[in-house]
Amino acid sequence: MDIDINTFDVSKMILEKLKEVYGDLKEVPSKVPAMDRMGETRWYDPGEKARASFMGLRVQTIRDVEIKNFHDREKLDMCNSFIITLTPDSSLPLPMYVADVDVHKEKYVHVITDLIPLSKNPDFLMEYDEPVKQLREKYAGLPGLVTEVTEEIYKIYPALKQFKTFSSSGMVFGNIPVEHSSQIIDLLNDYIELYSSFVRNSAECDILKREDIKEEASETLGKFMMMMSQIDFSEDMPNQPKSSG
Repeated sequence: MDIDINTFDVSKMILEKLKEVYGDLKEVPSKVPAMDRMGETRWYDPGEKARASFMGLRVQTIRDVEIKNFHDREKLDMCNSFIITLTPDSSLPLPMYVADVDVHKEKYVHVITDLIPLSKNPDFLMEYDEPVKQLREKYAGLPGLVTEVTEEIYKIYPALKQFKTFSSSGMVFGNIPVEHSSQIIDLLNDYIELYSSFVRNSAECDILKREDIKEEASETLGKFMMMMSQIDFSEDMPNQPKSSG
C-alpha cells in the first residue's frame, strides 16, 4: 500500500515502535517547557515494567507550520514537523536515538536521523556505530541524501556543525523528494528497528556494564545537552513562538 508522506504521522510510528520494545512507557510532565511551546509535545519515562532504563523520551509534533525552504531561504513552505529524541541513561549507555523530520508538503522531506554513540571506545563503536554505518549505506542511492555536509549547508544549518561532532558514522541528512515516500518511511523504520535491536540485546552486552564507558557516556550526554540548549530550532519557523527566551 502506498503511503502519503504529506499526511503520515511519523511521531506515531516511532512512538509505537518504542512502546513495543520497552514494553512500558509512562507519560510525564514536560522536562524542558521552554522547548515545548510549539505544537504538541509529550514526554515519557520508563514505566515500572520497562525492559530497559533511559533518561527521557521527547516526542514533538507540529502540524501545518511554515518552515523555510532549504533551496530558497526567503520562501516558506507549509509543513508537518516531527522531532523525537530518546536520551539514554548513562547507567545503560546505549546510543541516543534522534529523528528530526520536516515534511515540506508536496515537495520534499527534510530528514535528520541518527543513533548517536556515547563513547569513542573502539569496542563500543564496533558494537553500536558500525551497524548504523552499514544501514546508512543501504540508502546511499536515495535521491536527496547528502553524502558530505559542505560549508554551504553549514551556512543554512549552522547548528549542524556542532551536531556532527557527536554524530555516528551512519547519520542520515538530506532533503528527499516526496515521490520517494515509501523509501523515506522504510529508512525511518529501519533506524528505529536498529535502535530497538540494541535495546533488546542490552542486558547481554558486557561493554554497557563497563564503568569507563558509563563515565564517558555521562560526560558526552552533558556536553550534548549543553549544545542543544544553546540552539534555537524555531529560527526556521519565523511565524512561531521562539523556543528560547
